[in-house]
Amino acid sequence: MPITIDDLEIFPINDGHDTTDFDCGDSDLNDFVKTDCHRYRDKWLSHTLLAKLRETGQLVGFITLSADAIILKTKEKKKLIPFHRDILQFPSLKIGRLGVQNGIQRGGVGKALLEYAIGVAFRMNIDLNIGCRFLTVDAYPKSVSWYAERGFVFNLAGQSERKNRSMRYDLFREP
Repeated sequence: MPITIDDLEIFPINDGHDTTDFDCGDSDLNDFVKTDCHRYRDKWLSHTLLAKLRETGQLVGFITLSADAIILKTKEKKKLIPFHRDILQFPSLKIGRLGVQNGIQRGGVGKALLEYAIGVAFRMNIDLNIGCRFLTVDAYPKSVSWYAERGFVFNLAGQSERKNRSMRYDLFREP
């Protein structure tokens, strides 16, 4: 049975949380959650949240979020809003990192963390009155198809020089 958001306890990382045994199979993501995320948090660049199974307390994943704004090409903007010429940048919430523990990567944790991020973006709009139209990610090449399967599309601006692909999820899209 897949893991859902209801099966997870999601909470901000602090210096007392032990992530030394976390391994998602990607050294960059592992190093980030073990060391770098604290520096980013302390400088207000991003915030990392851990996900543990409610039933066992096992650390199964993490997600890092930060504010973002994206520039879209005119043809992309025309599809979104009639007054597109007035908008230079679109407010967004960025998934800076997302990692799921080896052995359960097809078990639903990543999808649950993505649902959590979408919920944060909706709360920004509805509860905090902060505009946020998109969820964004600079997807690793090996993760592009995973995000695309969940409704993310490529941003046309700024793709030529990048190893990672800039993608967006429109919060106005049909559920």
